[in-house]
Amino acid sequence: MAHLLHDILFPRRAPTAGSNQPPRAPPPPPRQATSDPSAPACHRAPTRFQNPEVVFATSAHGSTGGQQGNADDEAESGAGFFDLNQPIDSDDEDDNHDLIQENGESGGEGNFDEDVSSQPIVPFVGMQFDNEDVALKVYNEYAYKMGFGTRICSSKYSRKRGSEQVLINRVFECVHARKGAAAATTLGGTSESAARKQCSATDMSSGSKNTNHQPASASMEMSDSRQRNRVVRHNCKAHMIISLREGSFTVTTFTSEHTHPLVKELGRRRYYRSHRKIPEEDLEFLELMHNRNLKTSDIMGMLGDVHGGDIRTLGYVKRDVTNERSKMRAKLLFRDMDLTLEYFKKRQDENPNFYYAKDVDEDNAVRALFWVDGRTRLLYPKYKDCVFFDTTFCTNRYNMPFAPIVGINNHLQTVVLGCALLANETKDGFRWVFERWLEAMDGVQPDHIMTDQDQAMGKAILEVFYDAIHRNCFWHVIRIAKTKVGKPMQQGEPFAQAFWACIFDTDTVEQFEASWKHVMTWFQLDQNKHLKNMWDSRKKWAPIYFRRNFFPFTSTTGRSEGLNSYFKTLVHPSDSVFTFVRQFELCQDMMLDREDNAGFIIETTEPPLWGRLNIEKQASVFYTREVFDRFQKLIAENTAFTLEQQQNDASLRFSLVASDRRDTRTYQVEADVANGLYDCSCNMFDMCGLICPHIIRVMVHLNIQVIPDRYLLERWSQAASKGAPVPDANTRPHMFGIPGTNTLRYNRLCRKMNRLASDACFSDETYELVSAAIDSVSAVVDAKRRGGDTQQEGEPDVVQVQAQQQTAQGGLRNPPRQQPKGRPKESEKRKKPLLEQREDAAKKKKKGKKDEETNTAEKTSTTAKRGTGTKKKKMTGTKVTKCPFCLGDHHLVDCLVMKMKISAAQEAQGAATQQDENVPEVELGLKL
Repeated sequence: MAHLLHDILFPRRAPTAGSNQPPRAPPPPPRQATSDPSAPACHRAPTRFQNPEVVFATSAHGSTGGQQGNADDEAESGAGFFDLNQPIDSDDEDDNHDLIQENGESGGEGNFDEDVSSQPIVPFVGMQFDNEDVALKVYNEYAYKMGFGTRICSSKYSRKRGSEQVLINRVFECVHARKGAAAATTLGGTSESAARKQCSATDMSSGSKNTNHQPASASMEMSDSRQRNRVVRHNCKAHMIISLREGSFTVTTFTSEHTHPLVKELGRRRYYRSHRKIPEEDLEFLELMHNRNLKTSDIMGMLGDVHGGDIRTLGYVKRDVTNERSKMRAKLLFRDMDLTLEYFKKRQDENPNFYYAKDVDEDNAVRALFWVDGRTRLLYPKYKDCVFFDTTFCTNRYNMPFAPIVGINNHLQTVVLGCALLANETKDGFRWVFERWLEAMDGVQPDHIMTDQDQAMGKAILEVFYDAIHRNCFWHVIRIAKTKVGKPMQQGEPFAQAFWACIFDTDTVEQFEASWKHVMTWFQLDQNKHLKNMWDSRKKWAPIYFRRNFFPFTSTTGRSEGLNSYFKTLVHPSDSVFTFVRQFELCQDMMLDREDNAGFIIETTEPPLWGRLNIEKQASVFYTREVFDRFQKLIAENTAFTLEQQQNDASLRFSLVASDRRDTRTYQVEADVANGLYDCSCNMFDMCGLICPHIIRVMVHLNIQVIPDRYLLERWSQAASKGAPVPDANTRPHMFGIPGTNTLRYNRLCRKMNRLASDACFSDETYELVSAAIDSVSAVVDAKRRGGDTQQEGEPDVVQVQAQQQTAQGGLRNPPRQQPKGRPKESEKRKKPLLEQREDAAKKKKKGKKDEETNTAEKTSTTAKRGTGTKKKKMTGTKVTKCPFCLGDHHLVDCLVMKMKISAAQEAQGAATQQDENVPEVELGLKL
């Protein structure tokens, strides 16, 4: 079977009749080195190390002596063998020449049939190459199969004046060549400086010298910034010398003997620097994944999957990928802002509605950026009724705060209405962003805007968006209150219960303000500084003041913060602004993909109906699927209310109460059936744009079959996003059957060539035909590559960035690194506020109450009884929380003293109000 396989892989061709090709002389035998001690050192043979026998396939019938018992080598090669440590037979020489000079001419990268056999090409004296790169490739592949690394020892160039220097001689050697420091110091004529130079501090996997010379025997200095392992020097004489002769490089000297053990395991050989090189097709795939900010470990895993599923089969290691990614980042170091603005200009050329602006200081450094795409500008009039604004850090290398302006589309999804990179979080910085946004939106201000409690942001909004209703995030307000107030705001505290009742259980502004004052006075917190500040700014955060304003289904900036949190998974704090902008384009594309998915569901499916009401069928056709799901829940909720009708002069009035008593409120609904007007005390339509379940209950009671048009907002309909322009697509026409990237094209061509090779290797005729076709096609491809026709049309020029180490003349400078607001980070731990300290103490106390291990030792009956009694006493002596008003062992809700005091306070306040101000009595909203 072995000789049959060899005949298939290495067919012998008989010389054709009439061939004028002269016979090739065998290479001269290798020069034997003398072992005479009196001979010069350069001619003395080094001590020969008994390396493992390395064999290569030559003939199916002949094998060297002593190889019969080496079953592992036979299994690995699958054919005959020859030993590099033995003289080469004439037959083996002919076979070797057949492998190298099959076309009758020497040299040339295309002449080496590397894919026929996994064995390397063994260099020999007289071997010719087209250039030095081919010679290096052949010698390096030979070294990889053998198990050692290579490097360039020396190079010699021509010294002709007035002409370009030409390489005429180059020496390749083993990385373990030369003597170590210990051996060098034993020689009488070798100085200490020479020993240091010979034992240079070089990385084990490095193929180049290190300028930090240090003897191997020197102790490690901890002051060095980085300590490297040193290559062990064995004074190895394995090398190859090539010289320029008649336009081609010829091997003049080749020595294959090593004085050190070779690396046997294939997975370890690749760590030699000479064997670590990322192929060009892998570099493109690596750059594609690098631009998507994947982790280096994930990139290595994907590259391993592409090449067979094991990263050990790659010709490079993780450090090489990390270094390559660092080079990619360094390309953008000095031209970051120039590339970003070039990208914006290209986007503007593709879509004139694309808008961007920059803020430059006196040093021509970019301080801030703002941009918004054309599709968003056209959809803004429909989504301007409610926007959110927030900032975040750690998104770019300059620490510029990222400030997205987001809204809600008709699918209840987050939509980006503008993006900005700020210089700082000051009033002027926010004002610049708001002015650019207003300019991009043709001067149309938003109706409602929600932010956090940043004072500089609030002042800028008041000056620019003077007609907009500004609201602070309720979650931020409560979070700061819990930190500042401390224990009274903890869950279960009496003040916390009264505080939440004051906020959520009041229906009018008067009830809220009266309840707030009463709660603060009762708990003696009316002088608390933070609570006083909350009272002064109550019109910016209290929900009762926004019952008639459109903030749909939210009272926080969670949408903006959610976008920031998701976007941080796509970027890295050390990324450039150019990378940041491209990653944000990916984020927007994913939002558009989600919107397309929602539109597809609407066009191809029908929602299940909860009942048989006509208003539900009407809503299912009008609303988008996400909005209809919420409306359907409101329809189901209307069945939980009972109503009582009250007749008015112009309209009907209904009082609705929950039948299950979970909601103790009484809702008032006024209905003008003739004019199609409905109004509820919950104000849900004003806040969210959907009629509430109380109005639905009244409509069902009055047998109303159609929802009036004024209560069907277009911004929740399917028609809200119709007419929007198609997102900017690649101008390159899509060609079916042709992969879009070089990596995909490379993989597909490899599969085709593998199938072609497997079909053509069974006969000499098909082999010659395919081989000749490949040679002819290779020449055409080389001509195309030299002509520069491989550049893809439609690709942005800014993506193909050349490594430039200085800013172009007249170009923009990158912004300086910004300092975030707040207290700078310190090494010591910060002092925790009282609330956090109490929370930590509660966690420790809860953890300490875990059951301890029981004592396994036997005890007397008396001790057991005493222990049981003690246990019962502890069980019966459980601590009960006492009422803060009467100190009784009951809950705050059941305290009669508290109820009497509250009733007395209400009566006294009502009497005083009637006597002094002559106004109707105000009902307090405390519902404890």
